[in-house]
Amino acid sequence: MNVLIGVTGSIAIYKSCELIRLFIKAGHNVKVVMTKSAAKFITPLTFETLTRQKVLIEENESWSDKVNHIDYAKWADIFIIAPATVNTINKAANGIADNLLLQTYMACRAPTLFAPSANTNMYLHPTTQKSFKQLNIIEANDGLLACGDKGIGKMAEAYEIFLRALREVQKEDFWKDKKVVITAGGSIERIDDVRFISNFSSGKMGEALAKAFYIKGANVSLISSKEHNLTKEIKQIKVESAKDYFQAILEENPDYLIMAAAIVDYKPKYIPGKLKKEKIGEKFCLELEKNIDILESLKEKNFKKIGFKAEMDEKNALFYAKKTLKNKKLDAICLNLLTKNNFGSDENEIIFITKDKETLLKQDKKENIALRLVDAIKHL
Repeated sequence: MNVLIGVTGSIAIYKSCELIRLFIKAGHNVKVVMTKSAAKFITPLTFETLTRQKVLIEENESWSDKVNHIDYAKWADIFIIAPATVNTINKAANGIADNLLLQTYMACRAPTLFAPSANTNMYLHPTTQKSFKQLNIIEANDGLLACGDKGIGKMAEAYEIFLRALREVQKEDFWKDKKVVITAGGSIERIDDVRFISNFSSGKMGEALAKAFYIKGANVSLISSKEHNLTKEIKQIKVESAKDYFQAILEENPDYLIMAAAIVDYKPKYIPGKLKKEKIGEKFCLELEKNIDILESLKEKNFKKIGFKAEMDEKNALFYAKKTLKNKKLDAICLNLLTKNNFGSDENEIIFITKDKETLLKQDKKENIALRLVDAIKHL
């Protein structure tokens, strides 16, 4: 993907460097166009070092070697103006092109995103708010601003902008307005208020799936016992117990449920407070009872259900997965052999199983496996 980044004069310009790094690391091509005021904060050389491409500025525009606003505009698959000052946003909304960056915007037919950076009063000014409605805006965050004020106006984090840009280019009509709920992490079943039973699930696969469905255009909710660094456009619901997961799923009422969480099979009887070892004695015997089977409890619900099954018995794993698929009336199940990739790994290998066939998704980064799973689930 060819990513053109427009940089205007704001203290948030340092985040543009991180944004460029994310795109470069993901294998995309990046070019930069800067305003004169932006060059007061960071020199063009910084961006040229990061991108290995000529930065387009007023002083070097050339028609002999394609370093000009027309050729840069035609080259782009997406144009991201980050940071975007209030001045730039209001001019863009009104068709004013009195500098090189705005001329590039007017010439560009690729999707364009604006990531505002501004003082709260300037951000909330009626003129600015009116301009926002005419442009594709990535909403700023609340926090302490460079001027010392507190409020909305902090440019979105680089990772939020990165994910939004991928969504802008890769979204599919099929997933528009479809609600996808993903569960992640391991359930936490309390013994008392300081101890619990859980497992080693990292939540990485569920997080990768949340990003993948978001990129493809779905309305995504992630239910997890873990903390995840995601865009605020992905709804995150923090839970602990299997009962919490189950209740959150019911409340979300999805079109698709991707059950990637590792739910503890047996839970202890919860005792409020803290058990004192002096009263317990030399041995601590926990009595466990069978936990709720979430997919079993949801099998009559009228939405698509995709389960995950982690196995260590390679010989019988496929048999167990197919049995679960049938007994719980799932639309598909993802078999994960822990002998190849243990909990916490950044990679995975999945056998995607439906009632008709098994498809091997070979060893790859979890982000790539997740995107392939989205395509497979789309055809259920």
